[in-house]
Amino acid sequence: MGKAIIQVLSLSKKSVLSAAVVREGAIYAGFDSGNHAGIKETGILLSSDLQKANEDSDVLIDFSTHTGFESILNTALKNHKPLVIGTTGLTDSDKTLIKSASETIPIVFSPNMSVGVNLLFKLTEIAAKVLHEDFDIEVLDIHHRHKKDAPSGTAMYLKEVLLEASKRSEENVIYGRHGMYPERDQKEIAMHTMRAGEVVGEHTVYFFSPEERIEITHRAQDRKTFASGAVKAAEFLHGKSKGLYNMFDVLGI
Repeated sequence: MGKAIIQVLSLSKKSVLSAAVVREGAIYAGFDSGNHAGIKETGILLSSDLQKANEDSDVLIDFSTHTGFESILNTALKNHKPLVIGTTGLTDSDKTLIKSASETIPIVFSPNMSVGVNLLFKLTEIAAKVLHEDFDIEVLDIHHRHKKDAPSGTAMYLKEVLLEASKRSEENVIYGRHGMYPERDQKEIAMHTMRAGEVVGEHTVYFFSPEERIEITHRAQDRKTFASGAVKAAEFLHGKSKGLYNMFDVLGI
């Protein structure tokens, strides 16, 4: 994702890359960020100096890991910098920290920055409200074999959209199936995960009735779709006051 964001920023007419942060001890620290991303030199070297990156930037974009997230959030707070958070696998405790921080700085937090995926969220909400309990609901999340969290952040947000739209609760959700089960409960929502190959990201929400099946699918073919959304979010945040925003706010949905 870091490489993809560098690539998108190299073509942007509104924004420029001002710093590129890597984890402490990364073997490519000191490399030119453009060369590392497979484009021409940017003159911005990869560095683990998070404080210097804050000083040089107007808005921060975080696509790290759940273990590095808190230090990035705290540095943004210390420097009063707007922050875009695209990191997934965050805990409820992490999300509480985000909400608290948004009372001081503006934050865009979304499990998926893709324009298409956010349309998927909205279409899923509409379908769930219309179809209600007449249809069985299943969600399938497919990602590359290296992805750590399962279900994905996007799939978990789809679950929240479905629960809200259909007036159900977490008690109605199951994660995969194995062994003997009673007949499917009318309110059940099932979450399924596949991790294989080099799939960038694919999510499908299924609605089944005895007479028909509706599928709403998003397939990401290049990580730049997420990077483009993240840059849009950063541009949206510039000049904003404190608050917690999502990609619906960014896209005006």
